[in-house]
Amino acid sequence: MINRLAAFAVLLALAAPIAASAIPSATTPVDAQDRNRLIPAGTLLRIEMLQTVSSAFNKPGDAYAFQVVDNVMAGDRIAIPAGTKGSGKVLEAHKARMGGEDGRLRVKFDPIQLADGTQVEVAITQASLVADQNEKNYLAGDLDEIASLAIPGFFLVDLLRKGSDVTLGAHMPFHIGVTEDAFLSANP
Repeated sequence: MINRLAAFAVLLALAAPIAASAIPSATTPVDAQDRNRLIPAGTLLRIEMLQTVSSAFNKPGDAYAFQVVDNVMAGDRIAIPAGTKGSGKVLEAHKARMGGEDGRLRVKFDPIQLADGTQVEVAITQASLVADQNEKNYLAGDLDEIASLAIPGFFLVDLLRKGSDVTLGAHMPFHIGVTEDAFLSANP
């Protein structure tokens, strides 16, 4: 009986929530100079494509260009000026199909090359997607989903419906995120 109680106590101790503690990053700035040099991973940049990229017409390997819309700060210093250009390429593109199958588009952003030689690794991240969703009203459901629920037999018509292509429209701002800490040169 004592063994069962001891085993239960051990299981209870292991299952009890443990307070999370922050683990300091090796790149955490320690002084004002470093704070003005660091572009930390997770920093969001608002960009716009300079041409439309779409699953409807792009192919893997197609190059595209974008530019940063707003200044990105490192402390009180402009780290990435608005208007900074970048590039990338299409990794995967599949057109939308009949039967409601949506298109797929996968892109890769090249590192942003800054004037001081710093390269900033960027990508579409979970945080950048959340930022874009928070800027729009996503309360209304998609009409096709509502119609599918409301009209019996709609699924027959839905089989004839073409899915939606994925498009990153030219000059339509959206967010990407910095994926690795980047340090600017010491001289602004």
